Amino acid sequence: MLHTTESTIEAWPPAALDIRIRTAAMRDYGELCGLFDELDALHRAARPEMFQAFDGPARSQEQVARLLSDRESTILVAGAADGLAGLAVLLTRPPSAFAGAAPRHVIELDNLVVREACRGRRVGRRLLSAAVEWARQRRATHVEVAVHEFNTDAIRFYAAFGFAPSVERMMLAV
Repeated sequence: MLHTTESTIEAWPPAALDIRIRTAAMRDYGELCGLFDELDALHRAARPEMFQAFDGPARSQEQVARLLSDRESTILVAGAADGLAGLAVLLTRPPSAFAGAAPRHVIELDNLVVREACRGRRVGRRLLSAAVEWARQRRATHVEVAVHEFNTDAIRFYAAFGFAPSVERMMLAV
């Protein structure tokens, strides 16, 4: 199918982007902050009662260094010819202290963001596949992600990958 814009005719959907998934490095810090800025802006626009603008970088160098140096966490990035196309932050969740909880080793997908210009080009799917593989290498039993209800595109994306609802978190402003 062709998609017509004012000045060009493009194939639709766009072709997969040529990317390489790798672990982030501190040299990526500036581009990581740009991607986190996109994610934070989305959340601020949709949930101003929960998210606010702030001074300083999207994530401190110390936060990023800690995520990259700890065996229990990582940041995966999708590197493209013109820079980073996306990122995924993975955290190992501590086991439940509740004696009635079945033993599980859970990796939490804390953030996944694809640069707006790269969306629809299978970057998110490749990042998510790499995240699941990272979890398998650590003998995880589950990968979990929390998605705000407003983010219907993300909910559809995760469901198409095989994620299923688990817990519905509700809140009451008082």
